[in-house]
Amino acid sequence: MKRFRFRLEAVRTLREVAERARREDFGAAQQTLVAAEAAARTAATARRELFERVAGSRTGVFRPSEQSAGLEALRVAEKRETDAAKVVKEAAEARDQARERWLEARRALQVMERLEEKARAEHREAADKAEQTLLDELASISAARGGRAA
Repeated sequence: MKRFRFRLEAVRTLREVAERARREDFGAAQQTLVAAEAAARTAATARRELFERVAGSRTGVFRPSEQSAGLEALRVAEKRETDAAKVVKEAAEARDQARERWLEARRALQVMERLEEKARAEHREAADKAEQTLLDELASISAARGGRAA
């Protein structure tokens, strides 16, 4: 019996490469999200610390220039925090899309793997059947020879 050869090997290989690339894309998107979340936490911490500093400066003598500079700095810090939150949201959406593309590629690869398993099982069954036929023929020949000699 011939050795097993999966006819769709090239297709399976292409799907494996595509699945690996989508998995790597997902990993990169996950890392981007983690970095964006860290940046958002940093921006939120900076805004809180600035707020505490500006609020703490109100206890002394009121200086309008310091007050307006502090408020402007707070506005800038708040804008950075909201921008960081937007980046986190976009990164989360990109990660979710990357995950979907990866899962789709994984499902396509699994289809090929199931087809290969099925083809291997059919090949094994055909090989077993051919082997059994050969054994039956050998037994028949042996019985025919043994019957004449007796």
